[in-house]
Amino acid sequence: MNRFQNQAAERMTEFRICDSESVQYKLLHQIRTGAMSSRDLDKLQAQCMKELHQLRSELDSLLEELREMVRQSGRYPKKERSVA
Repeated sequence: MNRFQNQAAERMTEFRICDSESVQYKLLHQIRTGAMSSRDLDKLQAQCMKELHQLRSELDSLLEELREMVRQSGRYPKKERSVA
């Protein structure tokens, strides 16, 4: 693989479906019209699962940063145990 192909492959792995509404609509159209093979659907499912995992990880990181900011400000409520 030459340098250009390697860079293109890296960019493709960085691309996320969730970042482009037009790609989402095109994929929905292809799925609804039956234009995708089962192999393509399997690849799409795998990519969506990977993106979902990435988004969850990003969200967890952002929430932890927010919690830390609130802790440092001194306004973080102490967890109270409820008896149920």
